[in-house]
Amino acid sequence: MSVRQLSVVLAILTFGLIVWGAHVNTTQSGMAFPDWPTSNTNPMLTYAPSQWLWQGDKFWEHGHRLFASLVGLITVGVTILAWRETPRQERPNGSIAGFSLLVLGTVVSAIIGLQSMPTGFMESFMIAMALTLVGFVVAAFRSTEQRRILWLCLAAFAGVCLQGAFGGYTVRHQLPVWTSTVHGMLAEVFFTIVLAIVMLSRTRVAHQQQAPHSHALQRVVVGTWLLIGIQFLLGALTRHSESWGVSSSWPMWDSTSFLPSAELWQYPQVAIHFIHRTMAYVVGAVILLQWWQARQTSFGRLALMQVVLVVIQVALGAGIIFTAREEVTTTAHVMVGVVLLASSAWMGLRIVFNSPTSDAAHASALAGVRS
Repeated sequence: MSVRQLSVVLAILTFGLIVWGAHVNTTQSGMAFPDWPTSNTNPMLTYAPSQWLWQGDKFWEHGHRLFASLVGLITVGVTILAWRETPRQERPNGSIAGFSLLVLGTVVSAIIGLQSMPTGFMESFMIAMALTLVGFVVAAFRSTEQRRILWLCLAAFAGVCLQGAFGGYTVRHQLPVWTSTVHGMLAEVFFTIVLAIVMLSRTRVAHQQQAPHSHALQRVVVGTWLLIGIQFLLGALTRHSESWGVSSSWPMWDSTSFLPSAELWQYPQVAIHFIHRTMAYVVGAVILLQWWQARQTSFGRLALMQVVLVVIQVALGAGIIFTAREEVTTTAHVMVGVVLLASSAWMGLRIVFNSPTSDAAHASALAGVRS
């Protein structure tokens, strides 16, 4: 199996994992087990199915942990394949491989049943993984061709380790709002990196240049991507801070006004909910503008799909309010949000990797090889 094939599998599974994680939150199953990486002090991989398979919150939470382990394992596989497919002279310094093996050993030791950790270990590990992730992404954008794919795979590896640690940290500290929100956003960062791997491994953008898009369209696409990302962050904050329920009406805030009354603004949940609701209309308008700009280009169909999706998304958001956070509606709202963000990221990544800057870097690399 090649990086191209396995990265597609990884992207599909990552999407499923994010939706599963959303349902963990929807069903309030995040504290089904007070411990991590163990489940009721049992090693994650050997926890008897009879103890969790048919038990509601335990099923969703433990299933999420197992699903995440599978995604982590496949991420390791993609990284190993990318390392093997990259010519030896283009691989990073061997210390990178040694560091990755050390990290992998740490993660595996946790999964098979590490029940206690030294004080500050998780925090130090998370900081190291965050810095590593940023460093690998920067290295990827400075590279070309197969080397870029390898750096992105290494970034995905660091990202999945960071995400797992954040999930465990969140459980150990009883689901703080900030860690739960960051956990949700890290999932999107990881998904975006995987999409970039899929794109580069399938199309070899450096070799298959498409007709350049206008600067106006490029700005709109990247701006839309940024706005949807901000809106997804606000949505995660709304979910995890329980801000969704501060208004029981839509499109009006209550039966008399579109705005919260003056005395309500002192409550952070009111501000979070209102900003998230208002941003939805801004995102909808920008997506409509994006479609108008892109309708005659290769982005046309994807932009039109986003118009349809944002209408569905607003309807689902209203449905959450009207049904008092009914499970299917609430999880579907997150799922459509993920599709919106992923499709916008795909368009943005096509622009980034097909930009004149990328072309110049590739040409420079080719000139160096020929000389």
